[in-house]
Amino acid sequence: MKQQTQTRREDVSGQVIGELINLSGRQRMLSQRIVLHVLLASHGDSDALAVVKDCLATFAAAHADLVSGNDHLPGVFSEALRQLYFGTHRADERIQQFIAHVNHAVTSLESDSTGAREETGTLVAQATPLLELLQAITLAYQHEMRGIEMASLRRQNEIAEQLGNISMQANIVALNARIAAARAGQFGREFAVITTVLADIIKEMDQLIHSVVDTSGARDASGRRGAPRQEPVAMAG
Repeated sequence: MKQQTQTRREDVSGQVIGELINLSGRQRMLSQRIVLHVLLASHGDSDALAVVKDCLATFAAAHADLVSGNDHLPGVFSEALRQLYFGTHRADERIQQFIAHVNHAVTSLESDSTGAREETGTLVAQATPLLELLQAITLAYQHEMRGIEMASLRRQNEIAEQLGNISMQANIVALNARIAAARAGQFGREFAVITTVLADIIKEMDQLIHSVVDTSGARDASGRRGAPRQEPVAMAG
């Protein structure tokens, strides 16, 4: 596996994490497909090994991209993911072991050796624990997505608050300007027009601020209501 890249969590966009969620979710489907076709091959299906090899190549490449990254994906970019892949869960090690066992099973089945049955049994025994591990990985990426969304929401609220402060100060300036224009009588008419325009601009700014706050709140509420449930992926042929 290529050397792991180092990417800061704050540099990873929500769009990229969405791609990581999809990629990790596909790993679950591929793992089941691999085990199923190893079983089919062990029962004499002549086409099953080709499917196993193709799925395994895709599975291994995707795992390398998830862990080490590529030109587009960041690899393991947060402490939570590092703990999952390299800490107590040993996700990277366990997935590498699965890949190795599949390769051994393919070799045994191709050579019709006596160890083919044992290798197949090992893979079947690994299937459910591996699926649970891959599910945990997908959920970890979804958690990272929620973190990105919350950080973005906080930033939007901070910007709205800053704009609100600017608007308040501008309102004070505009009010003082209108008072000064009124006191100046006919000499302040042109200045009064400017203060009116300024007041209109401030009003539009206030409307924009409220729009940003309302949109952010609605998106946050919708995200909490619409968080996707993770269901086990049925074994497909």
